[in-house]
Amino acid sequence: MADNKSELQGEKFFFGYITEYLGGELPTAVIGKYNGMLEAKEKEINKFQENRGKFQSALGDIGASEAIKHKLRTMAQDDQIRETSEASDIMEVGRSEMWSNLIRRSTLSAILLAVIGFVVYQVWPRSDVKFDVIENLGYEAVALEEDANGRTSLPSSDIEEIRQFVGNVPGLTYKPKLLRALSGWLPEGVSIIDYDVIKVVGINYISPDRGNEHLHHFMIPGKMSDLPYKGEDADYRGLKYRVYGSEKLNLVVWQDTPEMVSVLAGHRSAPELAEMARTGDPE
Repeated sequence: MADNKSELQGEKFFFGYITEYLGGELPTAVIGKYNGMLEAKEKEINKFQENRGKFQSALGDIGASEAIKHKLRTMAQDDQIRETSEASDIMEVGRSEMWSNLIRRSTLSAILLAVIGFVVYQVWPRSDVKFDVIENLGYEAVALEEDANGRTSLPSSDIEEIRQFVGNVPGLTYKPKLLRALSGWLPEGVSIIDYDVIKVVGINYISPDRGNEHLHHFMIPGKMSDLPYKGEDADYRGLKYRVYGSEKLNLVVWQDTPEMVSVLAGHRSAPELAEMARTGDPE
């Protein structure tokens, strides 16, 4: 059959091999000649495919015997080409289902791992946090002075309102202990600083008599022994404190309650800050 068709010329040659071309079954001997005709035959190929589809659809509606239907089908596409095409379609569907199942399993596995990771993170015991007072609260104090509005959780000059707000902060592992009123210093607001593993409560003060100078009282959970920097403790009227310094501020640190460390950060000298801490300590 192939030998007889290879002797055809022109349109007869082109249409004689069109089903083999569409089915990917062109004989090797005619591939070169046939490919040379394709560029000018795009419309004919599209028309042939359209009409073949209509023919095959109409074939299913007629009441002829299976033998006649088979003979008509082979006129549009021989058995070998059709079987190859059907096998290819089956393999493609199989591959599609395989990838779909693989993606679905991968997604479920990822979700499961994420849930397990979250649960482990929540229940796994954590080591005590070594809170770096100088690197963290020193920077926080300076940042508060530069952008108080953006970092203040509750702007207020009412110490009772501040006390009530602080008493209802969720997630604290300690009970905040506010200072008594400090002469010449007015409350300015509260800042809640969330470091993920601990929460810090900061009471911010301002002194109009000192050119609106700022003072910050931070409260953090833990003990003095948790601090990474080990220095000698000083004593001011029974207040055991430790002094830290940054480029712009001094920080006085003391064990305010068994579960809480207080930090007073400001531009005053260390002895002045220690005096304010002792004076403001409600015992």
